Amino acid sequence: MSRLKELLDDHQTGMSQFQDDYLVTTRAGGTLYGQYKQALRELYTRLRGLREATISREHLLIDIEELAEKKSKESGYTQRRAEVDYKHKVMLLEEADRVIKDTQREFTRFYQQADYLKKQLGDLTPEKRHKLDMEMWEFRIKEMAVIDWITQGRLRNSTYEFLQSSPEEMKVRMAKAIQDQTKTIEWYENRKYFVSEDLPQIEPFTSETILELEVAIE
Repeated sequence: MSRLKELLDDHQTGMSQFQDDYLVTTRAGGTLYGQYKQALRELYTRLRGLREATISREHLLIDIEELAEKKSKESGYTQRRAEVDYKHKVMLLEEADRVIKDTQREFTRFYQQADYLKKQLGDLTPEKRHKLDMEMWEFRIKEMAVIDWITQGRLRNSTYEFLQSSPEEMKVRMAKAIQDQTKTIEWYENRKYFVSEDLPQIEPFTSETILELEVAIE
């Protein structure tokens, strides 16, 4: 059993740091602001997951305590059913601890990303946010065009519709840029990445600090 535990300790129920950094935030972001938005999206998802998982774990602890008392007092089928339910809740607790541990790790990593990117962006006024949002979508539409050329050899209908739906000045700028396929592909292949593995270290978040944060938010 000790060997089995040693093996299962290497199993991660969530994503690795490499996935967090490159296949999620970097891949989905494109621009600095886009990566910040993606990091916040992932951070909020993990926050909600940790809140639910932590409260569910507390309910499991209560259930286990109640069943331990019940199986010691009852007899017959009631006692046997209580013993089975007790074992089941203990197994669920083990799974809950594993999920919480991995979600805490992911939450901490996306917090690192968001904090790092926020310091580069500075304060977001409505005007600045609008400008950054336009830059992000300009990047994404050009990215869609590049992927279309590489995979389809032509622009897909959806890419053309996104292009035509853009503000006039932005549409003219993008249409001019993507006329030169070679240059646009080269631009995409040499695009800048803003998130790196070398982020400032922070104190890992625990279930207790997550619940304190929940109270603060409320």
